[in-house]
Amino acid sequence: MIEVQEIDGFEVEISGDFYETLIFLNNIDENVFKQKADEIITLIGDFDFCNCLTNNRQGLINVKTGYQLPDEVIKQIENIQQVEDVIQLTPVLPIMSRKNCNVPFRTPREMLQVASHENLQLWELALMYESARGNISKHDVFNKMKDIVVLMKSSIETGLKGTEYKDRILGPQAWMIEKYKKENKLIPGILNTVIAYITSMMEVKSSMGVIVAAPTAGSCGVLPGTLIGVATEMGFDIDDIVKAMLAAGMIGVFIAEKSGFAAEVGGCQVECGAASGMAAAGLVQLLGGSTQQCVDAASMALQNILGLICDPVAERVEVPCLGKNIMAGANAIACANMALAGYDKVIPLDETLVAMDEVGKMLPPELRCTGLGGLSTTETSKKIYNSLKTRLEKG
Repeated sequence: MIEVQEIDGFEVEISGDFYETLIFLNNIDENVFKQKADEIITLIGDFDFCNCLTNNRQGLINVKTGYQLPDEVIKQIENIQQVEDVIQLTPVLPIMSRKNCNVPFRTPREMLQVASHENLQLWELALMYESARGNISKHDVFNKMKDIVVLMKSSIETGLKGTEYKDRILGPQAWMIEKYKKENKLIPGILNTVIAYITSMMEVKSSMGVIVAAPTAGSCGVLPGTLIGVATEMGFDIDDIVKAMLAAGMIGVFIAEKSGFAAEVGGCQVECGAASGMAAAGLVQLLGGSTQQCVDAASMALQNILGLICDPVAERVEVPCLGKNIMAGANAIACANMALAGYDKVIPLDETLVAMDEVGKMLPPELRCTGLGGLSTTETSKKIYNSLKTRLEKG
């Protein structure tokens, strides 16, 4: 997601989850501005949120609605004296926000209480949450996630066939795991399929193919590669994968609330690390574990990966990103097994999420996806950057 935080010196919060109407007023004092704002708000009538701002005799009224304002209302606003401009923005997110939105729980602890009281699995809790949050039916939530899983599977299949793209460091490699696995030249196990699937997804991403950035583009291989890889090897069907992905997404909601997913803010622990925690919960769901076990697996996976830095080589999200995605998948598998076996997570997920946010803020800027530290500043990284730049300039 991208949030617009400032327009022409006015602080705003625009995330693409409402119809946004921006009304600019010129050469106006605060008393007159209040009168004009009242007049405009009366004309609009039904709205979710309204923010009225002034700055050096300039004014901005930002109105958020669940519908596009009619043309006649816009014309009336434009005809008001001192209204300089009216701009309308349409939503870009598939699910819009709204006022007075109530969700059944806001923290892992609250969710576990609901799970215990109503005897619900994590995927069912995800349906409950998303249905309330998005004001859509649980059936629609399930089908939306199924569409996402189908797209993920398609991306993996594309990657396994091989991809080409000029502006990238790594060529196609996913096929290597498949080839040497068949020749019995690798350590056997389900992890080989997961490695191949994660690699294929990352290669589609790096060739500008269609992916699902879940939770981010830089960590897009972990969830589909791990969940679909394990499900494929163990014979689970698509509905099982959808339930696992819903469970993973519910953990993602808590991470988004506490720390977000931007490596520029919290390092790669909030990208590949977050994906690992989400995947761990999804795997437990896939294997029929309890909600408590799903949450415990997520907590353990995140505990193992706190402090992971973000240091992309040559300003491309490939190295060490591919390795970190694969490591995150392996970590998810290990923690899922640990949770299913009854290992003690020690630190509950609520506290782990707080620690992750604090650790991210402690990381120096050089290690937060700025290209100013770690592998980003090695001589080889600089050479690769210059080589790619020269190749692109030559066409």
